Amino acid sequence: MKKIALINMLSIVLLCLVSVSFAHDLVWPGEKLKAMFPTAESFEQKNLYVSDEQRATVEKALGYRLPEEDLKPSIYLAIVRNTPDSKPRKAAAIMFIDAHGEGGKIEMGVVVNGKGELMRIHIFENNEPEKVKQQPFLGQFENKKGSSPFTVGKDIAAPKGNEKSAQAIASGARRGLLLINEMFKKK
Repeated sequence: MKKIALINMLSIVLLCLVSVSFAHDLVWPGEKLKAMFPTAESFEQKNLYVSDEQRATVEKALGYRLPEEDLKPSIYLAIVRNTPDSKPRKAAAIMFIDAHGEGGKIEMGVVVNGKGELMRIHIFENNEPEKVKQQPFLGQFENKKGSSPFTVGKDIAAPKGNEKSAQAIASGARRGLLLINEMFKKK
């Protein structure tokens, strides 16, 4: 009886830990979405599954395996209107990505336009140095394509002494960009 109670308690603790580690996937991220795309009238959520073929394509481009949490992405479409009387249209796709920097987990948002270019990234929960969270660094990602290397020292300039954190952010941004592009590419 004591073993069953202990197993049940451990199961509950594990479920709580898993829920906390993927919390941005379980709760409507309205405030974060508005921070990343403030002109959106609303957001439409798409819960998707990465096929084996899509996974192979993204992993080949990245040169490493996708984390398990990326295989069932929630992607949010920003809905805008040009004028109050115009029809609503989808202006961008947004995805939350976890990267791992020197300070641990970095929760970031990736915004991709209809041309498949990175519009911006936004850093949320993290313990990284302040310099890699500011516009001079983050602005370098605007208009990047999936074919860009996203490599510190090549096409990304890192704040001095923050090269590892900068590369973690760059790698996360590229992973999000490639995933969104792969999930929405024209067949």
